[in-house]
Amino acid sequence: MPPETFSIHEGDDSEGLRAWPGALARWLFGRHPDRVEPSQSEPAIARFRNVCISREAGAGGGTIGRIVGRTLGWDVYDHEILETIAKRMELTTDEVRTYDELAPSVVQDWILPLREEHYAPQEAYLDHLAKLVQAIGRAGNAVIVGRGANYLLPREQILSVRIMAPLKARAFRLSERMGVSVRTAKRAARDLDRRRLQFDRTMHRANSTDPHNYDMVLDSNSLGLEIAAEVICCAVKAGLPTTETASDRPSSGVAS
Repeated sequence: MPPETFSIHEGDDSEGLRAWPGALARWLFGRHPDRVEPSQSEPAIARFRNVCISREAGAGGGTIGRIVGRTLGWDVYDHEILETIAKRMELTTDEVRTYDELAPSVVQDWILPLREEHYAPQEAYLDHLAKLVQAIGRAGNAVIVGRGANYLLPREQILSVRIMAPLKARAFRLSERMGVSVRTAKRAARDLDRRRLQFDRTMHRANSTDPHNYDMVLDSNSLGLEIAAEVICCAVKAGLPTTETASDRPSSGVAS
């Protein structure tokens, strides 16, 4: 056979290599013609750098978030966000809470040029909120509860979770926490759900009840808080980088 027949072997010419079918190229040369070998100097990156939890009122999203944070050793940001913003705005936490997850109303938008001093605190809150959540996201290894965080951070870097439960179960949990009747708690849950829904629609043009906005939607009533948290932790751990090779993995015991 003439020597020029083996020129691809000797020079590993990429153009000539691409002319071979992928399967045959792998058999002949040990790699796919278009595959770029990973650089040994580039560090592996976790699939999920943060967990963002959206929740229905009384579904236990905050509690689940703290269980996840404790299990993973990550920081949890829920009421801590309000406390931080309150310090920056030089207000009390209770004062800032009145703006928490509250969408600017049409009336406030209309009176802004006339009575800016009445609108400025909420506008400042929203500005602080966006900057704070983005800073938390850049730092990574955090669980952020509510505040539209899943819309403020890069979608490909977060595990976006929605925690839900039947209204009756949520009202019962809220009644115990607030010390009110179940009937009153049910009304409070509906009002808070409506407030959060309007916040996401106004600020992020998103429907927080749409399951397509999340990686997973969990029913905390049927699963329980602990199991719901464990499901989230399992997803985060599954997305961690690994250096094990196929030969290192344990055999499943199933014949191919």
